[in-house]
Amino acid sequence: MLTLIAAMVMFLSVSVTKAADPNAPKVETVTVKGKISVTKDANGVVTAVHLYSMIKGRFNITLDAMGKELGEKMDGKTVEVTGVETTKDNEKWLTVEKYAEVQKPAEKPKEPAEKPKE
Repeated sequence: MLTLIAAMVMFLSVSVTKAADPNAPKVETVTVKGKISVTKDANGVVTAVHLYSMIKGRFNITLDAMGKELGEKMDGKTVEVTGVETTKDNEKWLTVEKYAEVQKPAEKPKEPAEKPKE
């Protein structure tokens, strides 16, 4: 009898595994290049940071310590950000793990125009 009860308990515990929540936000680590835009209040406190990417669109930056640092140091600059991407209410959010400014490539020296033949 005890063996039968133990077998039933094992069967029930295996069959009642938790399925993935379909409403859970999608989470993915990504690296995105784009331009940083910062919004500040009247006191100069950062209230929002966005990353605009030509390829992946707009990301809201999570305002934790790294997100605030990114906004304060890189406003208006082109950066490469690696972090955790989540989607909430159809908006993309990026929690910054690391970032670096993207240096513009050096311009090629212009070749002199040909002189017209006389």
